[in-house]
Formats: sequence, structure tokens, C-alpha cells
Amino acid sequence: MKLPAILQGEARTRFLQGIAFGAVATMAIGFMWGGWVTGENARIMRNTAETSGRMSVLVPLCVAQFSAADGALAKFKAASAYSRENVVSEFVKNVASTNMDYSFARACATGIETELASAATKS
Repeated sequence: MKLPAILQGEARTRFLQGIAFGAVATMAIGFMWGGWVTGENARIMRNTAETSGRMSVLVPLCVAQFSAADGALAKFKAASAYSRENVVSEFVKNVASTNMDYSFARACATGIETELASAATKS
């Protein structure tokens, strides 16, 4: 069987070099500008999106539940900025079957601060 001219001699070397260069260039462009990600980065992005979506639903519920508790807002205002998530955890144990952890308490405290700031500007 006779090989085509592109696969013979110097042309064969250049052809294989072109394939290798094209593969490397495709991968480099794909990962840098094409939006390709590794499996680990995809897992991290999925977890971040899941947490963000869950928090966007649960934080307003937490704020409402906290605001409804007796004496919660007064204790929240009196607490230092570093201990406000502890005050939130004290008054709100869980929201919609989700237990209160530090990141959730911190997000809820931020939501309460935002609500208090918007109520202050309306007054």
C-alpha cells in the first residue's frame, strides 16, 4: 500500500507537528478563553451556586423569623459586629429544616443589618 504524499518524509513530520500544535492550541484557547473547566472547578462552582441559591431563599425567611422573636432586635443592636451571628443562632435554631451553621448565621446577620439600615433610612 502506498502512503499519500503528506505522510511521507518531511511532509509527514510537518503534518504530525501540525496536529500536535493544533491540539495544544485548542486546549490552551479552550481553557483560557473558551470557558472550559476541570472537574474539580466544576464541582466547586456547582457547590457555590447551590449554596448561593439556597441562601437567597433561606435568608429572608431567617430575617423574618428573627424579627418576630421577642427581644431579638434589641439584643442584636446591642451586640458587637463580631458576635451578631451568635445572637442570630441563639434566637433562630433552624429555618425550613435547615440547621443554623456559622455561614448561614453570618448571612442572616447581614440580612438583618440590611433590613435595619433600610428601616432607618425610611424613618
